[in-house]
Amino acid sequence: MSSFVHAGKIRVIFHPASGRGRGMRRAQLLAQGLSALGLDHELLDTSVNSVEQVGNQLKASRAIVIIGGDGLVHHSIQRIVGTTIPIGIIPAGSGNDFWRMTMDSNAEESLAKVLEFFQNPTATTPIDVLELRFDQTSGAHRYALGAVSWGFEATVNAKANALPRQLGALRYIAGLVLCLPQLRGYRSEVRADGMEFSGSVLAASLANIKSLGGGIRLFPHADFSDGFAELAMVRGPRILRVLPHLAKILTGAPHPWKVSAQLKQARVETTQQSYADGELVGQGPFELAVIPAGIQLIS
Repeated sequence: MSSFVHAGKIRVIFHPASGRGRGMRRAQLLAQGLSALGLDHELLDTSVNSVEQVGNQLKASRAIVIIGGDGLVHHSIQRIVGTTIPIGIIPAGSGNDFWRMTMDSNAEESLAKVLEFFQNPTATTPIDVLELRFDQTSGAHRYALGAVSWGFEATVNAKANALPRQLGALRYIAGLVLCLPQLRGYRSEVRADGMEFSGSVLAASLANIKSLGGGIRLFPHADFSDGFAELAMVRGPRILRVLPHLAKILTGAPHPWKVSAQLKQARVETTQQSYADGELVGQGPFELAVIPAGIQLIS
């Protein structure tokens, strides 16, 4: 798709504490580069104003660059799904699982790619978005780019979020270890075209990306531009039977307790909390639908 045709400013979204200060430094480097190109831009510091507070400004942007982790990306896209505004992502979080799908080697490569796009605009890459509608919120929608997890994986996410950010991607591993003694099977149902599951599960996710927790590749078949989400569940009532297969679970490999499918939409029946892109998004039953080409990624 042809890109970079909007009027308005290039808006750079960051939090100064992201990545122990890397978010601030990378925002400043990008601003210097944009100034050198003579491009009108604005730095949006989310420690001063939240992404939600500046949502209308984002919709009027020429382009948006998000410098942070999965959580900041999650909050930033809520108002701009379905637009043709080019979006760039430069990592500065603890997990950066969505950014890993871009296949950039490091933040410097992403920064250079974004500046090159603004100097010589090219086509953007259309990326799918996951739309969530929870019964508890009367069907109000929320968007996610990466993975939606309910039950145990959501518990691990909550525990990881409470650990010191200095641990970086190790927070998810530490959260997993701390939560394993609590792990019990819980009932879940997933209904979609071509598949139906009902029973006890130990972990459950629907994903648009290959990894969680800073690179743990739970979803080997996920592709954020194919129009599908990958369902990955670990069935069973007790952890002791599943533990011998933990290494396979954490690499997305086949094992006797795995339930997987590629879905365009799904109805999930659960009483558990759900996390998306590392953020708490709801509790109880929900509908998920894949929105093809929901955002336009600078790539």
